[in-house]
Amino acid sequence: MNSATSPLRLLRPAIVTALLLVSDERGAALAQGTALGGSIAIGSDYTFRGVSQTLGSEALQGSVDLTLASGFHAGVWASNVDFVPDDEPDDGARLEVDMSLGYAANLGDDWSIDIGLTRYSFPGTDAGVGYDYTELLATAVYGGRYTATVGLSGDVDGTGAASRFYSLGTEFELPAGLGLAAALGHYDLSDAYGSRYSYVEASLSRQVGNAGLTVTYVDTSGSADSIYGGRVTGPRLVLTLNVDW
Repeated sequence: MNSATSPLRLLRPAIVTALLLVSDERGAALAQGTALGGSIAIGSDYTFRGVSQTLGSEALQGSVDLTLASGFHAGVWASNVDFVPDDEPDDGARLEVDMSLGYAANLGDDWSIDIGLTRYSFPGTDAGVGYDYTELLATAVYGGRYTATVGLSGDVDGTGAASRFYSLGTEFELPAGLGLAAALGHYDLSDAYGSRYSYVEASLSRQVGNAGLTVTYVDTSGSADSIYGGRVTGPRLVLTLNVDW
């Protein structure tokens, strides 16, 4: 996938800043308002916008995130993937690595926004297979609980075609330390695959210290089958254990 500006080039200032914070004796002063963290997770499946990216198999995932006091943030996230069944020609895709750079800001007491670029890359894919692409994502948050997201790409899945993504989500705190979240999404891939589909997610989670357990129900509309096939679409339950650091 070609992009006007390389994500690595965009991330360079944040990476340099992070190295300075770690190595310089003045790091404590520079680090005020800066957060560096991440997570490790293992799940019974990896779904992206309602569709399994591992043919319904287990996934091991990890992330590193840097947030600056100015509102800029950068992150790297990775997971194993598997798009092709054993009885079909292999595409070489084993790993997904996503790099993101964005800016978040508060708009008054109730509203906030987060705008950024995410680069989805799949290193190791065979020659002629180009899944990599870049997406612009904009999210508005109300009351820290309700979210609306729009995503735009000009080269989804390396096809050279445009895509449009929309989602609405919410989350609530329940008694006994439980959390409830739900999201409804619509993915317009008509330029690339001649179809579009919707999906729904609902999850129940429990956090204890830095560890969390989440059960998520995912389902897609029938039109998703025409794009991806029924094996990776439709209703499913996903169990995920994560540890934050």
